[in-house]
Amino acid sequence: MRYFPRPRIFYVSPWLLAAATALLVLIVVTFTLNNIRREKQLMTQAMLQKADTLMRIVHSGAKSAYLFDLGKGIWRTDPWHEYVQRVINHVAEEPDVLIIAVVDETGTIIVHNKAEFLGDRMSITLPAATADMEPEPSTGYRISSNPGTGRQFEAVRSFFPYRPLARPRGPGNRRPDQRQREGMMFHPPNLQEEFIPGGDDRHSYYIVVGLDMRNFDQALRRLKLQALILSLAMLLVGIGGWLSLAAVQGFRVSQRTLAEIKAFTALLVAKLPVGIIATDRGGRITTLNSAAEEMTGITGRAASGRVPGEVLPPDFSGFFARSGNGQGNAGSTAGREREMVVSVAGRQQYLFCHCIDVLDNQGEYQGQVLLISNLTQLKGLEKEMRENERLAAVGRMAAGVAHEVRNPLSSIKGLALLLKGKFAPESRESETANLLIQEVERMNRTVSELLSFARPAPLHVQEVLLRELLADTLRLIASDTENSGIVTRLQLADDLLPVAGDPDRLNQVFLNLLLNAVQSMERGGELKVFAQNNGEKGTVVISIQDSGSGIAKENLSQLFYPYFTTKTGGTGIGLAISQKIISDHKGSIRIDSVPGQGTTVTVELPAFQGEGTADPA
Repeated sequence: MRYFPRPRIFYVSPWLLAAATALLVLIVVTFTLNNIRREKQLMTQAMLQKADTLMRIVHSGAKSAYLFDLGKGIWRTDPWHEYVQRVINHVAEEPDVLIIAVVDETGTIIVHNKAEFLGDRMSITLPAATADMEPEPSTGYRISSNPGTGRQFEAVRSFFPYRPLARPRGPGNRRPDQRQREGMMFHPPNLQEEFIPGGDDRHSYYIVVGLDMRNFDQALRRLKLQALILSLAMLLVGIGGWLSLAAVQGFRVSQRTLAEIKAFTALLVAKLPVGIIATDRGGRITTLNSAAEEMTGITGRAASGRVPGEVLPPDFSGFFARSGNGQGNAGSTAGREREMVVSVAGRQQYLFCHCIDVLDNQGEYQGQVLLISNLTQLKGLEKEMRENERLAAVGRMAAGVAHEVRNPLSSIKGLALLLKGKFAPESRESETANLLIQEVERMNRTVSELLSFARPAPLHVQEVLLRELLADTLRLIASDTENSGIVTRLQLADDLLPVAGDPDRLNQVFLNLLLNAVQSMERGGELKVFAQNNGEKGTVVISIQDSGSGIAKENLSQLFYPYFTTKTGGTGIGLAISQKIISDHKGSIRIDSVPGQGTTVTVELPAFQGEGTADPA
């Protein structure tokens, strides 16, 4: 009989539990304080709004009372504060209104809801005096304590009483419309004065409203009590939930179940992100992850619960073959791992598959796991490495021949300079000598570039006008095309964009490609050069098309290899150098050919984006 350790209820450290509880308490307390603060702000805002409303009632009521008297033909000589006092006496009947008063800039009480305070000085901070009658003056407030009434909310703001001003009015001062209506409209007893709403601004007045805060304090106490109860409930629920979770974790599966899944899950975690296909004891698929879906083209939902041979391609299902006794073929390594090439959704993938059996601690068979590694990227890196080795070979070759090439170049340049001196400066022969000198210098630069092929120097990137560059290059091979009976055609888009590149390097590339095209048409033909923009990629595409002999299909993949050539007497480095230059420009070059019909070389270069264009190198 096997012994299993008695499962523990809690697998959580007491310190971790204490830290989690403290964090929960901190969160609950913060939440509670924020709620209380927010509710307090809302209640304060409500009291401020109520005080502001009372202030507006006082101002509007006094004004309405004065205008009402005038409308009834009642002319009163009472000062403005008498009207304000009547309105305040009415408003002060509200139970929670303690103070409604109007004071001047010195704090002297002009109007008060309690007559015994008239003329006293009120101790309150007044806002700054307002020069103009603002339609919406600001309201300040404070909370003070009174031994008799407890806490009270005091609000204050500027008060502009509605006061009439009088000025003499005689017949000469009357407006025409007033004289016409004199018999129809009401005038005050003093017919020599007209009254204008407003008043002098020699004094600043303020209205003060004091509200009882007992209801506010009671509501705040209830809110705090509710928040405390809610916080305690949340805390208890959180602690209870944590304890429940810890208790649930204590009821774990038996040691045998843990042992069965341990080997299975360990492989899944250890081999990610490779493709994983797992089967159970009965040979049915239980796991097929997303990486395996991409590699096999089969979804995990479609494969779940089915035998590998029913859903997987034969290349994959063959790994799950089992012997008749129900045991996996763990003892045999034949066919358990293999590298293969598969095509899924039109994409070719290089895969390495390794199948293993899953056994528990007692050695009993539990299923199989097929691990699939995608080597496609690795194969690409290997190809890139071979490409780098090829480029390095060109560099080593260039270093060996540079000295031998430069010596005759120096002699040719010297002879060209000598010939140039024997002809008139404006003659055709002098121009030909100049062209020879320029080409010798360019060839010398090319030799220098070959020397640095393995260590490419930075490009001198600038705006290159392909229209001029291609035209100049065609002029350089004009004598060759004429001698071979080749017709050239240059067709460029009207809105052709300039490219970002090194003009000398690009001239070297196009000259090499054009010469290759000319040499492929020994019996004449047609040489076409096209250039157009590719707006989607922000590039310019240049195509060089000849009607020569073409290139065999088996040779196309080797054209950019150093020393590989299909021409008699060719060196096999021209295309390799051209590809390197185009690659340094962040461009691409592609060759398509049909034997007997001709060859098309397509070069794609990034368009020039302005002075801030980054150096492609």
